[in-house]
Amino acid sequence: MFRQKTLVLFVALAFIAAFAGSVFAVNVPLGAQTIDYIQSQTGDTGLYPPATVNAEAGNLTQLWIHGVSQTKSWQGFYGNVSGTIILENSVGYRFYDWAAANPQGEVYASVNNSITWTTIACAPTLTDSAFLYQWQDFYGINYTDYDSINTTYNMTNHPVFDTGYTQLSGCPTTYTYVNNASQFADFPAVLLTSDTQSTLIFTSILENKTRGARSYITGYDGNQYDFQLLVSENGQLGQHGVTPYYFWVELQ
Repeated sequence: MFRQKTLVLFVALAFIAAFAGSVFAVNVPLGAQTIDYIQSQTGDTGLYPPATVNAEAGNLTQLWIHGVSQTKSWQGFYGNVSGTIILENSVGYRFYDWAAANPQGEVYASVNNSITWTTIACAPTLTDSAFLYQWQDFYGINYTDYDSINTTYNMTNHPVFDTGYTQLSGCPTTYTYVNNASQFADFPAVLLTSDTQSTLIFTSILENKTRGARSYITGYDGNQYDFQLLVSENGQLGQHGVTPYYFWVELQ
């Protein structure tokens, strides 16, 4: 009789532990349900007509020339996020939900379509590392390029945030522009990894900072956005420069 009670108790505890584990595992970023394509733009060569300098026979003229070139290694995503915080079971039956029209959280993008979110961590510091060389080779970027990954994500001062149950700080960071100018306060972009450093995850912290209140944040072009995300892309010589990215979002 004692053994039977012990067995029943053991089975009950095992069931509770398994159930608790399944609930724990769900609280991670989920795949973006829909993405509405608004527009895509690139630089207009008409904005940069060639300057002229007169040449005169017999003269020697010293010049200091300044120019710009569109990057072959980066793509920018920006926009707004809306969504719902849900309570549902494993087959999608919903018990309750909470509208989050102006949510807090993060947007994630990766070329890997499957991520083990319970292994999430900061990407290694982008110095002379195997992780850095692996991904710069993937995108056709040289370590010495002016727009390389290591020279772009060259800070670690992003706000502390959570991905699932993992708190993250000190990850490789950069800040996209606001009102056509560099700044270091809004729109932090962060590099993460997972699955024993086999993935690279580009992350944007949503710019709705005050819980329960809408924070209108001006973006790169003077309009208001929730996120600005900078991801790598291979547009080097001989490459067309189109890479599929998979998106996840975590609402808080």
